[in-house]
Amino acid sequence: MTLGGVDTDHLSSKTMECKNIKGLYFIGEVMDVTGWLGGYNFQWCWSSGFVAGQWV
Repeated sequence: MTLGGVDTDHLSSKTMECKNIKGLYFIGEVMDVTGWLGGYNFQWCWSSGFVAGQWV
C-alpha cells in the first residue's frame, strides 16, 4: 500500500462513495490507507472493490 491518495474522511465507509459527489466511488490503492506488507494490499483492493460494487 502507498501513502497518500483520497482522504477516507471524504468517503462513506459503507459504500466507498465520495460524500461530496454522488456516484463517484474510490477503491484500493487510490485511497489513503496504510497497512501491513505481505499481500494485505491485495485483500484491501478486492474487499473495497466488492463493497463499492454492491452499491453501483
